[in-house]
Amino acid sequence: MAKLDGGALIGRVLRENRVKYCFAINGGHLFPILANLRNNEVKLIHMRHEQATAYAADAYARTSGEVGVCMVTAGCGLTNAVTGLCVAGLTGSAVVCLSGQHPNTEDRLGSFQEAYGSSVVSSFAKYTKRVTDWTTIEFDLRSAFREAIAPPQGVALFEIPQNILYHGDDEAKQQKGASAFGPEEVRSAGDPAKIDRALELLVAAERPLVVGGDGLFWSHAAAELKEFVELTSIPVYTRRAGQGAVSEEHPLAIRGAFKKPFTGTADVILTLGFRFWSGEHFGQPPTWNDKAKYIQVDPTPSRIGWQVGADVPIVGDPKLVLRQLIDRAKELKLDFSKNRTSQWTRNVVEAKTNMARRLAELANEASDKVPIHPSRLTNDLVTVLDKNATVIVDSFTLSGYLSLWVTCRFMGQVVDAGPLAPVGHGVGMGIGVQLARPGAQVVVVSGDGGLGIGGFDMETAARYNLPVCCVLWNNSSWGPGFDSMPLLKGRSDPFNMLENIRYDKIFAELGCHGEHVEKPDQIIPALERALKSGKPSLINVIGDKKVGHPTLGGNLLGSTGARG
Repeated sequence: MAKLDGGALIGRVLRENRVKYCFAINGGHLFPILANLRNNEVKLIHMRHEQATAYAADAYARTSGEVGVCMVTAGCGLTNAVTGLCVAGLTGSAVVCLSGQHPNTEDRLGSFQEAYGSSVVSSFAKYTKRVTDWTTIEFDLRSAFREAIAPPQGVALFEIPQNILYHGDDEAKQQKGASAFGPEEVRSAGDPAKIDRALELLVAAERPLVVGGDGLFWSHAAAELKEFVELTSIPVYTRRAGQGAVSEEHPLAIRGAFKKPFTGTADVILTLGFRFWSGEHFGQPPTWNDKAKYIQVDPTPSRIGWQVGADVPIVGDPKLVLRQLIDRAKELKLDFSKNRTSQWTRNVVEAKTNMARRLAELANEASDKVPIHPSRLTNDLVTVLDKNATVIVDSFTLSGYLSLWVTCRFMGQVVDAGPLAPVGHGVGMGIGVQLARPGAQVVVVSGDGGLGIGGFDMETAARYNLPVCCVLWNNSSWGPGFDSMPLLKGRSDPFNMLENIRYDKIFAELGCHGEHVEKPDQIIPALERALKSGKPSLINVIGDKKVGHPTLGGNLLGSTGARG
């Protein structure tokens, strides 16, 4: 039998798992793997910083539904990638990271670039494996892919010491097992008795609500959710990767901006792959109704009843469980017609109308302001964007405005940094999204703080001809002025940068299309030119330094909710 080194074995496993792209930065600890990518039809996307490799893999996973793969060299390569990997871990994104490592014969001897990745990432990774013998390379890497894609999805680290990677031996000695599988192979349906109990509660409810999260995305359940919502006329609220499973244009879709009158007063709540994390106030009142009956559906038993008790726990894949609910409701001829005309559903329409009116008022108030106000920029941005554009959020200030103006029409349309909430992820994620959704508009909304951390990967986008558009909120500071942060005013040195840097000119030197915007009427023409350029582009918008995130100045929308 042929003798193969570790790089050849790793390449074979990548091909088995249908990997299309590997986001990486080279290093001597990786050369045998790099030498085998092309032979296995894996495209190398060589980035500018290791954290961007992880961000790109994460965003690719969260928009394609496939495993994202990144690769970093030993020591500093792995530690540079940790923030990006942690983002993926906390968002439940299926990412496999291949990491080189010093020879294991030099453990604790002061080896070059000595670090222990499994220990470093164990607090957030779902799976870590340091290869200890050449014979288990394929088994260990297959296991990493299986763990990353199986519910709950997460980060898997495969770490291979240099002496094992470079070693060549008889391929017949490789341990068998841990074969590749996709979502279809690991689905399970719910207990039929609990399906009946769930329908019993929903049909009797006066204020029923369907809530969906990440699990909807990974089970590809959008079509089933829309069918169920329209069959039952139950309002639906979706967040995280599941946002847009039912388009937020739908009459029954509840936006996050006006959810509280509904999540806080619903009497029966069906959750589908949904986590009550800190962004949902851990499911506690007044954001959520602690008197409601909760039907919780999740493929992972430990996630049911985690923060909120489950009156009806259903262990199962959201796609299959929704199909069970739909088919059983039809079989029993259940009558949900009262929901179509109830005050509860009328409240959703009223709240959507109120929100649209308030946004129009905000846009009008900000229309002519100089420096530019975030409301004008975000309103103009959504006016220009295609309905199938993907938006990556990488600006603290603008994140609060984007959540109001951007209407999510499909899962994966809005990508952010999740619970870890760093900055500097936008450009790397934009590259991952453009490869997952080739030809569609991809817009990164960034602050100048984040651009300073991750912006140089715009050169990566130019090198691979990826038309990622970066809309930069340039307020020459890490945050707004101290007028928005009274606790710090007069007590701290400012967090300023050099005033009004011409980032458009800087990135034009890297092969990008550049635009500079100082006045409101320049926004739309600049956006249109950038998006039509066919190149990666940066629009340098000089924003109002006095305006911060809406939470710093109270409730921007005011009361848009309807009666509970």
